[in-house]
Amino acid sequence: MTQPVQLLGSFWTLAVGAVPKGEAYCAHDFRLRVQTAAEAGFTAMGFWHTDLQEIRRKYSFVEMKHILDGHGITHIELEWLLEWFCTDERRVASDETRTLLLDAAEALGADHIKIGDLGNDCANVAQMTEAFAPLCHQAAERGTNVLFEMLPAQFSRAPSLDDVVAICSGAGAANGGIMLDNLHLQRTGTPPQDIVRKIGRHVPLGVEINDGTLAMPVDLEDSVINKRLLPGDGEFDIDAFLHAVWTQGYTGPIGVEVLNEYIRKWPLKTAATEAFAKTQRTVTAARAKWEAAQRGTK
Repeated sequence: MTQPVQLLGSFWTLAVGAVPKGEAYCAHDFRLRVQTAAEAGFTAMGFWHTDLQEIRRKYSFVEMKHILDGHGITHIELEWLLEWFCTDERRVASDETRTLLLDAAEALGADHIKIGDLGNDCANVAQMTEAFAPLCHQAAERGTNVLFEMLPAQFSRAPSLDDVVAICSGAGAANGGIMLDNLHLQRTGTPPQDIVRKIGRHVPLGVEINDGTLAMPVDLEDSVINKRLLPGDGEFDIDAFLHAVWTQGYTGPIGVEVLNEYIRKWPLKTAATEAFAKTQRTVTAARAKWEAAQRGTK
C-alpha cells in the first residue's frame, strides 16, 4: 500500500486574485480560504508576508491558529524574506518583514520561513553566509526553520545547489536549510541526482512542485510568475525530482506552487480542487513507483 503524502497548497496556488507584481494578497476571507483548502484535501498551507498583513486587519494570529487547527491544517509555510543580507537602508523594510514572519511563525507553529536573494546586488555567497547564521538563530528561538530557495542566475547570486549548500553549511545552523523547487532545478540544469549527492540528510528541506515546458522560455521571468502549470500538465520529470528528495530522506509535505495568470482568475474552489486533484495524482503515482523501487533493492 502506497504511503500517503501530505500536500501543501502554497500561497500563490491558492491565493486567487493575488498578483506577483501588484497586490500580493488574496482577496478572499482567510476563514473561507482555509475551509476551501481543507475541503479540497490540503492539510498544509502557505502564506505570503503582505498577505499576512492583510489578514491581520481582521484576524489575530491567535484566531488564525484556531481556524487552521479547526480545519486540520497541520503544516504552515511562511514567505518571503528578501534583502536580509543588505547593510543599507533597504534593511529597514526587510527587518520589518523579518519581525512579522518570525512573530507569525511562533504564533502559528510554522514549519519554516522561506527566504531568497531575488534582486541581490550587494552580497556574495560569503556575505550571505554571514547574514544567514543570525537569521537562523532568531528563527530557532521561535521554533522554526529557515529555508533558502535556489533561483536561476538571472535572479540570484547563489544560482547553484553548491552555492546554497555552502551557505547552509557555512552558517552552521541546524535549522538552516534549502527550499527545493523543481522548476528552478530544471531551469538551472541541476539534475535531481544532485539532491542526493550534495545535500546532507541532516539539512532541513522544503519541497514544491509545478510543471512546464522543457524548452527554455524566451522570457524566463514571465514563465516563472505567469506560466507555471499544475503537476501533470507539462513536460517536467516530476517523478525523478520526487524520487530524489525521498531518497535523500525527506518525509514532509509536498507543496504545489503554481503562479499562473489564468489560474489566479479562477474561482477559489476551482483553484483549490484542481490543484489538489492533479498534485495528488502526480505525487501518489510517483510515490508508488519509488516505493516499488525501494522494495526491489532490498
